[in-house]
Amino acid sequence: MSKIFTKTLIVIIALSVLDQLVFAADNQPVDRKIRLLILSGANNHNWKTTTPALKKMYEDSGKFTVDVTDNVPGLKGEDFVKYDVLVSNYTTYPVIDGKRWPSETEKAFLDYISSGHGFVLFHAASTAWNDWPEFTSLIGLSWIKGKSGHGSQHPFTVNIIDKEHPITQGMKDFVHVKDELYHRQTRHSTARILATTFSDKAMKGSGTNEPMISVTEYGKGRVFHNAMGHDPKPMAGVGFQTLMLRGTEWTATGKVTIQIPEKDWAEPGSEKAEELKKPDPSKK
Repeated sequence: MSKIFTKTLIVIIALSVLDQLVFAADNQPVDRKIRLLILSGANNHNWKTTTPALKKMYEDSGKFTVDVTDNVPGLKGEDFVKYDVLVSNYTTYPVIDGKRWPSETEKAFLDYISSGHGFVLFHAASTAWNDWPEFTSLIGLSWIKGKSGHGSQHPFTVNIIDKEHPITQGMKDFVHVKDELYHRQTRHSTARILATTFSDKAMKGSGTNEPMISVTEYGKGRVFHNAMGHDPKPMAGVGFQTLMLRGTEWTATGKVTIQIPEKDWAEPGSEKAEELKKPDPSKK
């Protein structure tokens, strides 16, 4: 056997072994970071501070590689397929009508999700594209101009009502950092609600339990929607970050391996939770 043939055979075997390590039996990649694209560049909230916070959160987890685009209206179908999941921090609110993508891009986006990819959105991103019915159905909960709202910012308890879903399995209720609590969002029949929060009238709320976390499934794809996250302070909360990380992993892979940091959890009644309820001394 020639040396050239032997070397060639070794290379072929090595590539075959590498292929077996990188791809599981169902042809889904394993042991590689999830490829994530953040949609940014326009928001009625301060995307110039929230997008970097979001990017850092994902990168610090060690589970994701992160790119950011500030040119959402310029996206094409070929831009989506480079990624396992899209995370939206984008809206043109209060101008929400007439800002849709070209029809071919909208179709490519929906095809991308239905083929088995993920989509994640949080807070004000639910105000986007109210004039695109397929999108509002896709995201499960949508902010409707003139109907939806929020009261005064304050810490509030997030109640986990679906303990069977992979994202919230094993997760306890927690007190969330001072934030906007969205109320009267439209819930679509597609939404599975994982967590709610009581919107207290004393804080100019609706006086009822409001959905905070929802998921939908579209074809083979998955969507995670988190109504919290007005600015970097609440986005730094352990509960918020754990939900975002686990929710994003689920949309991208259908599974959740990211652990719940129980030691740092602000369970109602705990010392950590009571600390979050104290007034901010900087506001005095």
